[in-house]
Amino acid sequence: MTSPQPETDPAAGSADSSVPSPAPGPVPKPRLTQKQAKRAGQSARAMVISVLATLAIALLVVFMNPSSTEETYERTVDVTATAEQASATAGFSAVAPRVPADWNATFARWNGAGVDQVEFWEAGYVTAGDDFAGFKQTVQANPTWLSQQMDNAPLTGTRSVDGTTWDLYEPADGDRHMVTELDGTTILITGSGDLAAMDTLAAAIQDSIHDSAEDN
Repeated sequence: MTSPQPETDPAAGSADSSVPSPAPGPVPKPRLTQKQAKRAGQSARAMVISVLATLAIALLVVFMNPSSTEETYERTVDVTATAEQASATAGFSAVAPRVPADWNATFARWNGAGVDQVEFWEAGYVTAGDDFAGFKQTVQANPTWLSQQMDNAPLTGTRSVDGTTWDLYEPADGDRHMVTELDGTTILITGSGDLAAMDTLAAAIQDSIHDSAEDN
């Protein structure tokens, strides 16, 4: 009679025969070849050069176009000298009013005839209150031209400046205008500020034309 053999535990046998898995090691980092590294370096240098070139162009533009300063706005036009030049072409004495010293002349020019066939002399100022006050002078004024220059502002009354009557045109919103005839020319004054500044300019124009008439 054969003696019974002890049973073998399959799980135990399997555990004894299993080989432990190796511990995971660090993942190797990809390495660039020499050519790849060279190309990467060239791309980086090209990017730096491009940025520097763009910056240089921007700085050049800034230097060529300096920002406006207070001195830029305080440059004064010589209205008297320009008026003398315009008078030779105008056929009349272009007025150069003696405005207050704290006014700044911003432009003075002779305008040849356009489609409206009206030639005129004009100058403009920034007043002490930082408002605009300017005038136009011509011997060819007509109602259509005047209306266009005043943006169709309605006639609202008159103003007397040192004995001279000016027609006053006031829109609901925008610049005011004053018009009169002096020494055979039509004078149109435009102002963005109060009427006192326009009166000041009107008086200066009247005085200048009066003095010019006496000299002639």
